[in-house]
Amino acid sequence: MPMGLRFAALAMGAVGLCGCLIEPPSSGDDTYYPGGGGDGGWGSGWGGGGGPTGFGCHSDSECGSQVCARNGECMAARDVHIIHVDWTVSEEPASDTSCTAAPKLSITFSSGVGDEFGFAPVPCNAGRYTIDKMPTRINNVQLARQYEYGGGAYGSFDATGNVLLDLPY
Repeated sequence: MPMGLRFAALAMGAVGLCGCLIEPPSSGDDTYYPGGGGDGGWGSGWGGGGGPTGFGCHSDSECGSQVCARNGECMAARDVHIIHVDWTVSEEPASDTSCTAAPKLSITFSSGVGDEFGFAPVPCNAGRYTIDKMPTRINNVQLARQYEYGGGAYGSFDATGNVLLDLPY
C-alpha cells in the first residue's frame, strides 16, 4: 500500500474511533432525549456511552456492516459525518466567566421534519460540541440553557458539518 493511502487509512480509522471531544459531566446526569423531551435514555454526547441502555444501538458491533450513529440508529457509513457546534456567549468566547448565566446547556439536533434528538447537560464553557457519527439528514441545531427549550441560539450546519452560534445570555 502506498504511504499516502496508508496514512489516509490510519487517519480515517482514528476518526472512526474518536467520540466527541469534550469531557462528560461528573454528576452522571447526562440525558439523551429523543423528540426533545427530557425522558432519559440511551447514550450521551461524549461518544455514545453511559446512560440507561433502552434505546437503539450502542456500538458499531451491533450494526453488522453499518455504523451506530449517535442517535442510536444503525446506518451506512456514507450516511453519517462529523459535526462541530461552536459557540460564543454574547459575542465573547465561552468561558467560566461568560457562561455564568447558563453553565449547563441542552443541545437539540433536528432535520426540520420532526426528526429530533439531543443531549444535556452540555458544559457552556467548553465552547464546542463535536459528534463523530451524526446522520447527514440532521441539519439544524439549537443550543439553550438546560431545561429552557425555547431560547438560546439556533443554526444550520454548513456543507462541512460546522455551525457557529452566539448565545444571548
